[in-house]
Amino acid sequence: MILDRGYIIVEPKEKFKNWIKLNQENDFVSLDETEPSIYLIEDNFLEDDIVIKSYYEEIFMYELESTGIHDSFWPEITLDEFYCLFELKLGVSVIDLKSK
Repeated sequence: MILDRGYIIVEPKEKFKNWIKLNQENDFVSLDETEPSIYLIEDNFLEDDIVIKSYYEEIFMYELESTGIHDSFWPEITLDEFYCLFELKLGVSVIDLKSK
């Protein structure tokens, strides 16, 4: 089944992994096993930048919360910082293989 959804794949860059190493009190996040997150979005978009601007704050906060690091240590949540910490890929083909 093809879903009428687009997606954003968010993969941590080395800068984000290094930030976790500096601020993590325990091994809540295993940096050896980090994998990208996939966020489903609307499928009708023409410009990646517009979509990213619409969702970056929500995605950024989710990625920061998932580290277990207290929010007082979080970097500033800006679009520039988001681009510095994460690699992004957008697409529009989502296929659910389990619904066959």
